[in-house]
Amino acid sequence: MSRLAPLSQCLHALRGTFERAIGQAQALDRPVLVAASFEIDPLDPLQVFGAWDDRQTPCLYWEQPELAFFAWGCALELQGHGEQRFARIEENWQLLCADAVVEGPLAPRLCGGFRFDPRGPREEHWQAFADASLMLAGITVLREGERYRVLCQHLAKPGEDALALAAYHCSALLRLRQPARRRPSGPTAGAQGDASAQERRQWEAKVSDAVSSVRQGRFGKVVLARTQARPLGDIEPWQVIEHLRLQHADAQLFACRRGNACFLGASPERLVRIRAGEALTHALAGTIARGGDAQEDARLGQALLDSAKDRHEHQLVVEAIRTALEPFSEALEIPDAPGLKRLARVQHLNTPIRARLADAGGILRLLQALHPTPAVGGYPRSAALDYIRQHEGMDRGWYAAPLGWLDGEGNGDFLVALRSALLTPGRGYLFAGCGLVGDSEPAHEYRETCLKLSAMRDALSAIGGLDEVPLQRGVA
Repeated sequence: MSRLAPLSQCLHALRGTFERAIGQAQALDRPVLVAASFEIDPLDPLQVFGAWDDRQTPCLYWEQPELAFFAWGCALELQGHGEQRFARIEENWQLLCADAVVEGPLAPRLCGGFRFDPRGPREEHWQAFADASLMLAGITVLREGERYRVLCQHLAKPGEDALALAAYHCSALLRLRQPARRRPSGPTAGAQGDASAQERRQWEAKVSDAVSSVRQGRFGKVVLARTQARPLGDIEPWQVIEHLRLQHADAQLFACRRGNACFLGASPERLVRIRAGEALTHALAGTIARGGDAQEDARLGQALLDSAKDRHEHQLVVEAIRTALEPFSEALEIPDAPGLKRLARVQHLNTPIRARLADAGGILRLLQALHPTPAVGGYPRSAALDYIRQHEGMDRGWYAAPLGWLDGEGNGDFLVALRSALLTPGRGYLFAGCGLVGDSEPAHEYRETCLKLSAMRDALSAIGGLDEVPLQRGVA
């Protein structure tokens, strides 16, 4: 394992890379993307998140078993709006990558996320999160397998000072091993109550109306979500992720800051990953609780596998993914029957899906084709989204939407931002939803959302972040 070079070497190497980029920018008379990467000694990106998060600088933390990174500072933000937000960002990214100056083992990369529905209702607590926002982070610290690296990125402009840019990035590298800021935990709130009886009745009535619409043939499935708003203490988002890491090791962890708000969670669902021309995704729909012991757990899992209602709901997702991927694929691998994906508190029906892509067109076109899958929106998509806009009664923001990264070599990975919460000064907003088909039962669906809410609720409570009494706010 090679170490990060001495500061003088890094300064020299970065200065040379920035000089090349600035020279190219002057020749082209426009800014040029520059990316320089180095090997470093082992370092947990989560600790860098804890040390660097100043509650205002845009940043993103991402963790899966094979990859973890912390991306800090926005050298460039690519935004998109409306239905064409994916295509617009893809077009701009390809233009930037075409003339990029790259030094080191890592390609340039963007990270960020998207709104669930650009035509949906808007609420103030989501205002810092655009329809589409992917940022070119100034500094990214990565762990990939057994390799640890740092990536420095910038949009070099004609006439910039290469030495000043190099010095700025080197000063950041000197801070990599600062200790994380850990706020002392206040008294934990203990078990958190759920919605009031009135709020529960209101939400179950919405479920009943949606199920009636399915039975009338308006659509085959619709997903309704609800939110809980709760008073929130002064906590560090990275400590929430630290707790989720311990309790939900099988989930994909994420935290994305925009302004003074941080959206974070532990999602069980990948939307799509591309690596070396192969796309990997899965259908994840159909839910039941975990058992108290191995025997009960197996019984519940088998009940889920045998459930006609859940198998129908799951198959809608499988077929929608098949339809979305076929135009881009040379070959698709889809098992005939689902298996189980067991998480800390729930288990889901799960069908892994692989596709060999026909060309290297980029991951964002797959996001546009796949999102939202019937697992988080419904089927058919257009009718389900119209119903959600009219009847759900909340702003999903980035909840249940794609969040992840892509690089200049055609690779990328986006999860579906589930089991999540939005943390704002003084308030936390927790989100959960469930898929509804013709034989869904409102009371059962309510209990399912309670199970899904419990992961984030308990994580916030464990570090003293939640008060016992929920805010007096309607639940949707």
